[in-house]
Amino acid sequence: MNIYSENKEFWGKAINIRKSVRNYERKPVDENTFNLLKKFTDNIEVPFNHNVNFKYFKSEPDCAIANNLKKPPEDMLAFVSNTDLLSLASVGFLGELAILYATGLGISTCWFGHYIFQEVERLVPQLNKNAKSNSPKYGYGKEEVEGKRVICITPLGYYSQDGPRLLDRLTENMMSYKRKPIGERLEGVSEESLPESLKFALNLARKAPSAANTQHWRFNVSSDFKTVIIAKPSGYTHIKWEHPDVCVGACAAHFFVGLKMQNIPLKINLTKNVDRAIWQFNL
Repeated sequence: MNIYSENKEFWGKAINIRKSVRNYERKPVDENTFNLLKKFTDNIEVPFNHNVNFKYFKSEPDCAIANNLKKPPEDMLAFVSNTDLLSLASVGFLGELAILYATGLGISTCWFGHYIFQEVERLVPQLNKNAKSNSPKYGYGKEEVEGKRVICITPLGYYSQDGPRLLDRLTENMMSYKRKPIGERLEGVSEESLPESLKFALNLARKAPSAANTQHWRFNVSSDFKTVIIAKPSGYTHIKWEHPDVCVGACAAHFFVGLKMQNIPLKINLTKNVDRAIWQFNL
């Protein structure tokens, strides 16, 4: 069963309307809608091995759970995994699939990697007993550590038009919708030579979210169009986000959805190359 090709309109719309929301109504997600999302994350299937878990939890009124999220909705979702590079990349991939599905259900979301560690630790206890021994203020930290951690969180709720500052509203719109054209991130071939099927999938890939909207991925396409590699440039570091491979994983998820919507057979090989995760799609 290919849930992507059977629901093309659902997934295409979710990718095109998804944006980061930082201001929410203080109410829970509709029960039926919540159950649909949980069923999806409980049964999510991807063509590579991973150790990502989804942890749903409740916030408290007016708790400061993340920067620019002073009044979270009731429902929250944490993306949990080991902290090696490939696990971080997998969080981006699976987390973005969950966020897209939530968007399609009418739920607003936003990736937060710099969550307030103590608040999340209190609301959803970490899976490793030694988590507090080296806990930073924001997020789990930068270095690879033993056991699993909450890598990122997202609110699950409904957008409120009351309250956000003008700067927040401008940031939401600018960060969510302004995207580089395919050609600016393409390597190996020209955009004009791309088959329509690849152009369609890459167009969805370029719409993935990234920290501060840096869009730091690159698309390397082989001359026979049978191999597509998605990765950040070698040596790339982000100005503020410690784990840019999470964003590249989200980009790879969008490309995956674009291929699956067209029923294109694929295999994914996820490997590490020095300081970056390499997503190789064999078509």
